[in-house]
Amino acid sequence: MRCRRIHAVVAVGLALGAVSSCRRRSAPEPRASTPPPQADSGLAAAVEPITRLSLPISAYHATITTTSDDDVAYLLTSGAAYRLIPGREPAELPIDLGFGATATRASFIHWSRGGVAETPKAGGASRRLVALAARPQTFVASAAPAPASDSRIAWLERSGEGRFSLRALIGKKAITACASPGSIDAIAMLDEWLFFVERPAGADWRIGRVRTGGGEATFTAARQGRAPSMLAAHGDIYYYDGNTYQVRRLSPDLQRERALASSFVCSPIAVSAHVYCAQVEGIFELRDGERPRRLVPGSVARVVTELAATPTRLLWVADAGADKLELLELPLAP
Repeated sequence: MRCRRIHAVVAVGLALGAVSSCRRRSAPEPRASTPPPQADSGLAAAVEPITRLSLPISAYHATITTTSDDDVAYLLTSGAAYRLIPGREPAELPIDLGFGATATRASFIHWSRGGVAETPKAGGASRRLVALAARPQTFVASAAPAPASDSRIAWLERSGEGRFSLRALIGKKAITACASPGSIDAIAMLDEWLFFVERPAGADWRIGRVRTGGGEATFTAARQGRAPSMLAAHGDIYYYDGNTYQVRRLSPDLQRERALASSFVCSPIAVSAHVYCAQVEGIFELRDGERPRRLVPGSVARVVTELAATPTRLLWVADAGADKLELLELPLAP
């Protein structure tokens, strides 16, 4: 496939800021039928998680964004963003974010009233960046390291005819970076690159990358089975392959790949200093070369629909019942 000029978010949108990951919303992967690898039997966390927020909103309609150069996180819902600073009460910022929103270091990026809008995190009026008739599937963003102010914005678009494309904002113009012959199931942004899970013919899947400015896309080899629903970008690209029950790490040039854990469920996934995985048995930490360590038991974590990590804390959204969510936080050990 030849892709033209056109992210975000993959992972889990975790991680965003200097790196943002974004993805299409979906329910967690089903529990594996194979036994998980040996994990430390005791809990690694020295403290109990705390509930930061309880909201009358479906857990499947909220996302968490984090930045790599501070420890501030945001819970994004359709009608508000909630600022989450360690040691402070959450602060509600009423904004018409809709669905699929993300954030740069300074602003929230969302669709509103026929255009891509930017709303300052510090408060103030929204401004339109570019006209866009239909709401995108999801946004991704990548912010340059401070003190630079160059933030890249992209989104996954599906036309009325069901065709998928990756689009990006270049200056004041929206361009198409890549048009898929099939479907796109997940996207993430790392610096000036967009990474995506594509099913070019509706069956086999592959991971591709293309510059936000467009050009020729490159791909991994095609693989069979269910496509990953999420990519996490943090230096490398991380994802959970539900067909092999493996947590995998892929280099940004798509040339080197290895399994971090096998016979192990990891959905959703988040990455910061280490890799974090949610499953029915709880939330686990994966450190390179070590056995998975359970941080939170499943009875406490419950069904996790969203997972994010900073260097000092882990945050997740738990399904607390019909149209109800809870956001929990766990401080992380060094």
